[in-house]
Amino acid sequence: MTDEDTAAWFTFTVLDTDAEGVEIPKLARLLEHLSSALFLIARIKLGADESRRGPRTQAEEGLAAIRLVRVSPGSTTIELAPPPQAAHVRLEVTDEPTADDVALDFLEEVQHLDAGDPPREARQEIRRRVRAVVEGAGEIGASAEIVFRPVVPRPQHPPDEVLTAAFRTRELPADQPAQVFTRTRRLSGHAFMVDVEPGRPRMRVKLPDGRDVTVDVAEQLLAQVSTALDQVVEVEIEESFEGSVTSGRIARGLSVLPTSGAGNDKPPKSVHELALEQNISDVQPDYRSIASTIWEDEEDIVALQNQLDAMRVAATT
Repeated sequence: MTDEDTAAWFTFTVLDTDAEGVEIPKLARLLEHLSSALFLIARIKLGADESRRGPRTQAEEGLAAIRLVRVSPGSTTIELAPPPQAAHVRLEVTDEPTADDVALDFLEEVQHLDAGDPPREARQEIRRRVRAVVEGAGEIGASAEIVFRPVVPRPQHPPDEVLTAAFRTRELPADQPAQVFTRTRRLSGHAFMVDVEPGRPRMRVKLPDGRDVTVDVAEQLLAQVSTALDQVVEVEIEESFEGSVTSGRIARGLSVLPTSGAGNDKPPKSVHELALEQNISDVQPDYRSIASTIWEDEEDIVALQNQLDAMRVAATT
């Protein structure tokens, strides 16, 4: 074993290969699946959910832009290095996710898959992508091994800890199918793309927070959606889910909202005018004074926070 082998951050070795060497398309697919799985894990660790789409962010690149160092001959060994900013720095342990966290999460998910454990809550898409990596390795050899050496020492663990996982790549245990359900919600925004071509009519809406949402359009809305371009609209959307992952969105209802006219940023009525119409004072209340009469000290605020946390947990179970 060379000094390079002992210093490698992350190696993925495919064993029991069917022939000498590996076909380039098979290796390319394996690397693409591996990158896709690592970026999804990074995205979730940064606070997004599995269903978020869109280009990779700079923060995600900082956690999952793993670099290919070399591919060794014989049993196919893929050696990887962490993103440049994490490659040679031993940082103090913080609450911020690191490239180590992404690699460790991937290794543990492989172990759960090999053991036949069901996907953990809100991790169905991670399981799907990790399975694609393992099945891609199965096109090359019948088993595989991961060796991982964290850059940042973990609390209560040796500073030069080495983590390993040996697993099969073929005849994998089947995952239980994710629960399928739908929900309806309304959103409003600016319709800046409408496609009513036969086959798959769609529209894209820019939301007030800057995000774009693209949805399919139900047949009965085709006449309405063609007039919605460049208008402020409210859309009733039926979302389909497989587990925690959005599998489809379709617009079932659409209405064009009144605006102050194209190219005019001034709203039809000011806040003052709306307050007068509704007999509401436009003088801003002293919220600090009002809150102080309800929560008199820090203990009251902590109790409120604990109650809100408990309510949020209950709402998601």
